[in-house]
Amino acid sequence: MKGLIFGAGNIGRGFLGLLLAKNGFEITFVDVDSVKVTAIQAEHGYPVFVISEGGIREEAVYNATAILTTNTEAIERAIVEADIVLTAVGKDALKYLAPTLARGLVRRMKERPRDEMHVAVVACENVQDNTTFLRDLVLQQVANELTTQLVQTISFPNCVVDRIVPNTLPRKSASVLAVAVEEYFQLAIDGEGLKGPFPSIVGIDVSENLRATLEQKLCTLNMAHAIVGYFGYMREYQFIHQAVTDSDISQLLHGALWEVSEMITNRHACIAPTQQQEYAKQVIARFKNPHLRDEIVRVARQPRRKLGHEDRLIKPAILSAEQGNIPAFLVSGITAALHYKYSADLEARELVKSIRENGIEHVLQHVSGITPESDLGRLVKADFLLRAL
Repeated sequence: MKGLIFGAGNIGRGFLGLLLAKNGFEITFVDVDSVKVTAIQAEHGYPVFVISEGGIREEAVYNATAILTTNTEAIERAIVEADIVLTAVGKDALKYLAPTLARGLVRRMKERPRDEMHVAVVACENVQDNTTFLRDLVLQQVANELTTQLVQTISFPNCVVDRIVPNTLPRKSASVLAVAVEEYFQLAIDGEGLKGPFPSIVGIDVSENLRATLEQKLCTLNMAHAIVGYFGYMREYQFIHQAVTDSDISQLLHGALWEVSEMITNRHACIAPTQQQEYAKQVIARFKNPHLRDEIVRVARQPRRKLGHEDRLIKPAILSAEQGNIPAFLVSGITAALHYKYSADLEARELVKSIRENGIEHVLQHVSGITPESDLGRLVKADFLLRAL
C-alpha cells in the first residue's frame, strides 16, 4: 500500500506519516522544503517522540521518501500510484498544490483500469469543510468535460483531525526530522463522501455523522485550546499546562465548556450529555500534560483566523446565543483574543492595528461577521472596552 502526503511538517510527519507507517504503508511526502526532502530521501524515515501522561516513548517511521514540489512529473506519478492521498499544508497553501493534484488525478483516470481509478483525497487541515475546499480548487483546474467523471470517480471526504503537535522536542535527537506528538489523536472521515472502497487503516474512523463530530471538536477542543492560550498570554505564562492550572483561567475555561456542552447536546441528539462531559474532561486532562510543553504563542497564533465567523471562538458563541443562552464565558475568550498583542505574530499585529484605526465594531463586522448591534456584538464590545480601560 502506498500513501502520498502533501506536507512534511510536524503534522505530516508526526501524525499522518506515523499513522500510515504503523499500518504498513510506503510513504511519499511532497514538500517545498529542500532540506526536509533531502533528509527524508537520505534517511528513509525519522524518529517520533510520543508524549503521554505517563512519559515519553520513541517510535520510528520507515519506508519513507520525499519529492520536492517543483518535481511535478514525479508528484503526478505518485498520485497515479497512491492508495490514499492526504494533505497537511494549511488551508492557504492548498491552492498551490491543487494544479498538480488535478493533473495527477486526471492522469490516474486515464492510466489506471476503471476498477482501480478510485482513490480518497483527504485534506487533513484544521478548518471546516476542509476537503470540500480542496476539491473545489482541484475542479477549477480540470477541463469541463472531465469534472463529472472526476467527481464520480475520486473521493473527497471531509475529515476531523485532532492531535497536539508541539514545536519543541522533549529531548535531543540526531535527526533533523525528529518530531514530537501527543499520544491521543483522532482522525475521522465522512463516510458519506466516499465513492469507492477506503483502505483499512487502524486509527482512521469512517463516520456517518461527521458534522456532529466536527462541531463537537471545533466548539470544545479548539475553542478551549484557544482561550487557554489567550488567557495564558494575558497572565504571561509560557506553556498551556501552566495556564490551565491557574485558578482564574480554570474557572473561565470551565464556564466556557459548560456553555458549549449545553449547546452541543441540544444541537446534536447523537451526543449525550455524559459523552460531552467526558469529552470536555479529556480535553482538560490533555492540556494539563506537562510533558507536552505546548507553547502559548503556538496555540494563540493567528488570532484573526481564529476569530472567523465559522471558527472556534465565534461559532460556538453564535450557536449558543441562537438557542437563547447568554455565552458570557465564551465572550470573555473572544475578548481575550481581541487583546492578543504578541509582536512576533503578524495577524496579531494586523488585528491590533485594525482595532486602533477602525474601531472594535468594524473588526467584529468584517473579521467575525457579527453585527455590532446584535446582543452578541454588544456583549463582546462591552467586555472589550472594559478590558481596555
